[in-house]
Amino acid sequence: MMAGHRGQGETRQQILLLLRQKGPMTAAELSKDLGIGAVGVRQHLALLERDGLVHTSGVRRAIGRPSHLYALTDAAEALFPKAYDHLLIDALEFVRVQGGEGAIDQMFEARRQRLYAEYAPRLEGRSLPERVAELAAILNEHGYMCEWRRLPDGAIELIEHNCPIDCAARSYPQACAHERALYEDLLRVPVEQQQTIVADGRCCRFRIAGES
Repeated sequence: MMAGHRGQGETRQQILLLLRQKGPMTAAELSKDLGIGAVGVRQHLALLERDGLVHTSGVRRAIGRPSHLYALTDAAEALFPKAYDHLLIDALEFVRVQGGEGAIDQMFEARRQRLYAEYAPRLEGRSLPERVAELAAILNEHGYMCEWRRLPDGAIELIEHNCPIDCAARSYPQACAHERALYEDLLRVPVEQQQTIVADGRCCRFRIAGES
């Protein structure tokens, strides 16, 4: 389980940004730019590697011990804004003009059903914490920069530090509603959306009811 600490999430975001701006870097180079110890940087890199956002891309040989180079994976590259965001908004607006708000809702409903069919087998036969952990892993594969933790009252908190569908969700709130419904279907317990990036939150935060 990833401990849900905002500061740690922000440090990992800074690492991703540095790798995006400067290309492959060593842990020592990241440590210098971030102003934190190399041991701490390596711990963050290990988590980012586990989440499929960073990989070792080679070795830089200099005087002394060779150093591994770290680079972004394709999944991490997908976190950064691309020009096709505008194309997506144009396509959604075309659907709305042609079919009305109902057509937009139908499109997001079809997406939810498709994702459920894709994800559900990976959660089958697991306990609730295991289902949440697997859901977080799936979301990280798609760039959500997700982490989760159990709350003192037995509920579970799921936090997304990035929203890959942010451009659509800001104009079409149905996206957030269907996302929450998808999580509820997959986890088979009530899911409450407490905070969203599109509503100026620092993250998307969900409270997941414990199993009765």
